[in-house]
Amino acid sequence: MQLNTTLIRQLRADKGWTQQQLADICNLSLRTIQRVELHGIASLETSKALAVAFAIERQQLQQEDPIAEQQAGHYAVPVWVPAVTFIAGLLVGPLLLFILNR
Repeated sequence: MQLNTTLIRQLRADKGWTQQQLADICNLSLRTIQRVELHGIASLETSKALAVAFAIERQQLQQEDPIAEQQAGHYAVPVWVPAVTFIAGLLVGPLLLFILNR
């Protein structure tokens, strides 16, 4: 599950908690909190624990960062693109070799 890293860091900072304190409050490991704040990746259980700690609805944590959305969209390649490229190479490659060797 993808969480809003900026919001989580801001909520933690507003409460004056360190990452370790948040981990203790949520009964999670420090590494889990670090991963959530860095990458926004969390399990359902982790997102529920964070929502309870911050006294907000879990869905509020799921809002994407505009930058994260842009980065995700920037690198996303539809599955069909490499497949079509491969097939085109199979079809056009021999034709080009034939033309070049004439």
